Amino acid sequence: MKKILLLITFLFIFTGCGNTQTLTCTASGENGDIKSHSTLVIRVNEDKVSSMKFTVDMIFPDEYKSQLRDIAANVRSSKPYMKVTVLSNGIRLVTEDTNNSFIGIDIGQEITYGELKGVLELQDYTCK
Repeated sequence: MKKILLLITFLFIFTGCGNTQTLTCTASGENGDIKSHSTLVIRVNEDKVSSMKFTVDMIFPDEYKSQLRDIAANVRSSKPYMKVTVLSNGIRLVTEDTNNSFIGIDIGQEITYGELKGVLELQDYTCK
């Protein structure tokens, strides 16, 4: 019995309790005068998506600065699942998920870290 416990302890120490990897991908773009910088952080545990966090900074031209609070309020009311923060030059939108699906990826979806990285890089994300 002691040998089995020792073997299990050895395996946990050298292989870890799980195979969790974190994929971080970024992208930038423009839509008219509005620039965006996005960061997507996805945790993959045992080849299944376990959580996602999507952050988008929307940078507005100076003439919109007086309207940023109103823009943020409109987003809050139409997208209550997003955390909205007013920045000095825009707004930050944060969506976190551990239960559902967004951006076309389901929580619990079976996919390897490498496959996920490849799919996102095809969509113009830079991943590490």
